[in-house]
Amino acid sequence: MSGRLARRLRGAVALVVFAAYGLVAPAASSAEPPKVVLLTGGDPMQAAVLMQTQAIRNVLNEKLPLGAETFLDSVDGHRFSVDLLTPELFALLRKKYEGQHIDLVIAIGNYAAEFARAHHDAIWPDTPVIVTSVPEAWLKMSGAFPSTFVLIPYRIEIDKTLAIARRLQPGATRLIVIGGSAVLDKHFSDEIVEAAQTGDRRWSAIERWEGLSVPELRARLAKLDKRDSAVLYGTQYLDRDGRRYFPFEVVNKIAGDAPVPIYGWYANYLIQGAAAGAVYDLEENGRMTGMIAARMLSGDKSRHSAMSGPALPARCMANIAVLKRLGISERSLGPDCKWLNAPLPPYREYWKEIAVILFVIGAQAFTIFAMLRQRRERRAAEREAATRRADLTRASRIATVGELSASIAHEVGQPLGAILSNVDAADLMMQSAGHSDPELQEILSDVRRDALRANDVIVRLRTLLQKQAITFTPVVFDAVLERATALVRPEARRRGIVLRTVFGTQDAEVLADQVQLQQVLLNLSINAMDAMEDAEQKDRELVISTRFADDGVELVVADRGTGIAEENFDRLFEAFYTTKERGTGLGLSIVRSIAEAHRGSVSARSRTGKGTEFILWLPLAPAMPEPQRRRVSEEASV
Repeated sequence: MSGRLARRLRGAVALVVFAAYGLVAPAASSAEPPKVVLLTGGDPMQAAVLMQTQAIRNVLNEKLPLGAETFLDSVDGHRFSVDLLTPELFALLRKKYEGQHIDLVIAIGNYAAEFARAHHDAIWPDTPVIVTSVPEAWLKMSGAFPSTFVLIPYRIEIDKTLAIARRLQPGATRLIVIGGSAVLDKHFSDEIVEAAQTGDRRWSAIERWEGLSVPELRARLAKLDKRDSAVLYGTQYLDRDGRRYFPFEVVNKIAGDAPVPIYGWYANYLIQGAAAGAVYDLEENGRMTGMIAARMLSGDKSRHSAMSGPALPARCMANIAVLKRLGISERSLGPDCKWLNAPLPPYREYWKEIAVILFVIGAQAFTIFAMLRQRRERRAAEREAATRRADLTRASRIATVGELSASIAHEVGQPLGAILSNVDAADLMMQSAGHSDPELQEILSDVRRDALRANDVIVRLRTLLQKQAITFTPVVFDAVLERATALVRPEARRRGIVLRTVFGTQDAEVLADQVQLQQVLLNLSINAMDAMEDAEQKDRELVISTRFADDGVELVVADRGTGIAEENFDRLFEAFYTTKERGTGLGLSIVRSIAEAHRGSVSARSRTGKGTEFILWLPLAPAMPEPQRRRVSEEASV
């Protein structure tokens, strides 16, 4: 039966109790908890009794505002003669509860129900009584109960337990019935035999093992074969030698190593080692009884004729661990059967081990990932260091070439000076000799002009390459750049590039170092000409222009080269960053450093069509008198 059906059943029982009985306890305003007597038919320490009494107490303490004060008394009629003990027990309880106000009596089991019905008025007059954990069949034969009694029976469905045995052992034809020598033991054995004989006719042999001691039972069970024999255990409170037992103790002693499954109808039998059965859950019955008691103790005292609620049905339950030990499959029982001691899924049974393994694997994976990442970063750093070393080596070579260029310029300057001297001497000699050959004069003029032009280039190179202090002085922006353009023009002509200049700032002055300003133009121009190396002839044009912009002046160097990818603009001015095979990555970095030293800025952008523009912006020099201007120039020297 599903959990939902069980909840509906408990609700139905409670509804019957409320509608039919409406029995109550003292008003809620009472400062004392209600007093409840728990009268058990068996020994209070018997598992079947203990499970129910604990469940009842737990529910009462949970549901009632002040909890409940409980008193426990026992008839223990299963193991001792009720007729012998009843007079003394009656006298004891009557004296015990004389003058006590008891709000509710709960009688658990057949013997407790009989005792309460017989002596209720004398011991607990006008007190409502709940009779629970009594078989439905016994209740029908026991006669009427007083109107103040609420009855909660259970149903022993032996035929269902036999059906479970048939499903688990389809080949078994021999039925063994185990019971004790007590009256109740024999009663249950009779019911089992009757159910087996009137039901399925498959049992060819039915044997009653009554009153046997535990060693005898174990010896007989050891000889059975699970293929042809099934065992159904009722109760054994007493054996034929007079030894007393709790029924669940017998199960615990005989089922552990039995080669055949043992069936029964109490849930605690399965806990002790029985295999399966249509069981009556004692703990569930205790919780249901406690719920009904709590509602009665919270209601009124109106009395009605006694009625019985629906009996708690038996439900299929199987001890999977026992079936596994015996090699019997539980699949034939169906999905509605409740499993006891079912093996947990591996992820639940070994969750600690799995957690440790996953942690170790995760830690190892993290370590490996960290090591791989460290290795990748180390290799990247090594490659970067190698690149930096190569860049520094290249920069060193450039510096060396610069030093050599200055020396070459000096060495070339001397022959040029000698050529000019010889031309002047030749001219004087011709004049003194009276020679006036026009063609010869024209040749000497061409030699003088070309030598002066070459000497001018050498002077500019020496000025540009020589080591000197950086001096910020007011200079005419266009004039400085025009002089530097003279150095760019021969290189442009050599590369087949058209150089076009548009100087538009006229006499505007900036506070700058002339050499560094010229170096900016040279670096940007060389960079632009390199970008047009693979361009078609019609596109090989370099435009150098100046203009006013935002309280300053701008130098614009524009080309029609291949252009720069959008993602590379942010790195253009980084040191040693270059997209050219033979580039050093220092030119644009130096341009940015010079721009920042002059409190200016440099930027780049793509031109419409194709190509790139580099823009240098510098602030205008402040206007000041000439003496002050010279003083500022001296103070600005570094």
